[in-house]
Amino acid sequence: MLNQLLKFTLISSLLLWLKPRWRGLLALSALVIAVHTFHGEYLDYAERSGDQSFLVWSYAIKWITLTAAVLVYMAYMMTSQHKRAQSVDERRIKKTRKASTIPVADDGFDFLRKKQQLQSRADKILADNEYDQ
Repeated sequence: MLNQLLKFTLISSLLLWLKPRWRGLLALSALVIAVHTFHGEYLDYAERSGDQSFLVWSYAIKWITLTAAVLVYMAYMMTSQHKRAQSVDERRIKKTRKASTIPVADDGFDFLRKKQQLQSRADKILADNEYDQ
């Protein structure tokens, strides 16, 4: 029972971790496999042709490409996590705004809320005196 629970927990946590990253990891894996395949083909060609003059360059290009791919992937993940954190904050702000802008049932004072400026009793008295004169 505990073994099954542990397996379920590990698999579910792995899937939760992998969910936002699977496209990038798939692209990175495809690039790594392609680089290794092309390099292996070049090594086979160099061995069969006997021309080993560019062998050092092939290894340098291979490792530079792999290193650059991993660094680009890491930079992409850092920026996407930053954007994801900002979007989560924006969603929270929008939820709070939406919750605060939900119209409340009419309580009888809507006619006052819609006015630009309210008049006090003194303003009304002054206005009546101006009309009398």
